[in-house]
Amino acid sequence: MSSLEQIRTALADTVRDYVNANDEESGTLYCYPYVKGTVNLPCMMVMPGGGGRDNRAGDFTMAMNRGTELWSFQLLVLCSRTDEDSGQQQLDRFIDKEGELSVRQAIWNKGDLGLGDVDAMVTGVSEYHGQYDMVRVPHVGAALQVKVHVF
Repeated sequence: MSSLEQIRTALADTVRDYVNANDEESGTLYCYPYVKGTVNLPCMMVMPGGGGRDNRAGDFTMAMNRGTELWSFQLLVLCSRTDEDSGQQQLDRFIDKEGELSVRQAIWNKGDLGLGDVDAMVTGVSEYHGQYDMVRVPHVGAALQVKVHVF
């Protein structure tokens, strides 16, 4: 059964591989399996917890004897806010349902994240902000909600 560490790394790798292979023109999407204090932009960070009122990261009640787990994550996608419109336009492309920069498309195309014993799906956007302040550098960002079933 895949571990939490393996799932976080696979989420970051799956998105990085898809987006960076498809869009050489816009540069690189930096994908981090952990939340970082300092990041290169644009970036995506994997954070356990579903966001909203039910911020539970893991649900282990689905089967007895540790047979199935359900993990909830937020994929924090951050873009530069040096120009408000272009940052939000880039962010929109990252969270759109499909396209060369779509995080959702990346996970849809490779739902097992290369692990074989998981099924991942983007279920929604819990936040979209015109400003995230990380290390006193303004960003625009969104939090995509992801559910990962581990079998």
